[in-house]
Amino acid sequence: MMIRNRHERTVAASPEEIAALIADFDLVWPTQLGPPPRPQGDSLYEAGFMLWEEFDRPGAARAFRVVRPDEMQAEHWFELERADGATVLRHTVEGRATGEAETIWRDRLESRHDRVLEALLDNVETAVVSIRLMTAPGTYSRTSRRS
Repeated sequence: MMIRNRHERTVAASPEEIAALIADFDLVWPTQLGPPPRPQGDSLYEAGFMLWEEFDRPGAARAFRVVRPDEMQAEHWFELERADGATVLRHTVEGRATGEAETIWRDRLESRHDRVLEALLDNVETAVVSIRLMTAPGTYSRTSRRS
């Protein structure tokens, strides 16, 4: 079974701002839906029953190859594209699932992946707004004075 899944969002931020956020899953991962992928060393990430290997993909801000389970040969990546004072943040999965992985993708993983990615995109937007509010000139700051 071929897998192709894409999510995208236009975010009012520069590609550099978004790249900094997606560089650390702990900043934007929707933990209410599950734990973020955990680094295992050597560019490997434990993601539930899957193991991802991070690699350089031309044009991608981050890219991963699924190395486990064996029945899932897939890559997924984040792309950033400038768009009229904003950035299109896109996440794509492409690959093939066979055997038990085909059933798992179709019956459970694809809908979960959709929920996680949409929530992650929400979190990126929220993080951009929060960072801007915290760093905006004139932001209220309370100091205490002792006489």
